[in-house]
Amino acid sequence: MAGLTQGEKIHWRDRIAARIEQRIETLVAAQDPTLLQRVTEDARKKAFESLGIAPHQKELEALHKQEEEMQRREKRLYAEQRALINGTTPEEELEHGYSCYGGHDDRVEAAVKARAKVHEGEILAACELGRQVVALRQEEDNLLDTVWLATSSIQIKELWEEVNALLAVQPTELEKKALQIAPVEDKE
Repeated sequence: MAGLTQGEKIHWRDRIAARIEQRIETLVAAQDPTLLQRVTEDARKKAFESLGIAPHQKELEALHKQEEEMQRREKRLYAEQRALINGTTPEEELEHGYSCYGGHDDRVEAAVKARAKVHEGEILAACELGRQVVALRQEEDNLLDTVWLATSSIQIKELWEEVNALLAVQPTELEKKALQIAPVEDKE
């Protein structure tokens, strides 16, 4: 039996990942549709707190609210000016008028996202549905390795098991199954 090409392995990883993601969506939708949204929000809050920047974020949020109000007012004033000039109403001008958007610091956002990811796992681990989501995501994250293991020689499978033992890591359920699949014959 010929082994899979790298492209085929990536294809199967992507297909299995899509099925896992669909299962996560189905589980969450059936049991607790707002779980992942709540977890994301809670994880971001915890990330700000654990990074020690929660007070700064609270002040930034207050400033953003003030800025949004100023932008709404600015947009309205420009619409009123255009309405006077064009002989229209401010409401007509608002439909296709001026807009402005606030910015943010990308470095802070990246740090918050990374820390929130850690907190997401902690929060999800607190309930059975969350633990199922974590387990499925772990399978999804390891899919390329799992596909390679399923189509690898005995030496690679043995090495993988030795690395797991050395690192005291338990293989995922799919990895266990992949390690049990008969190894691919080495090409000579």
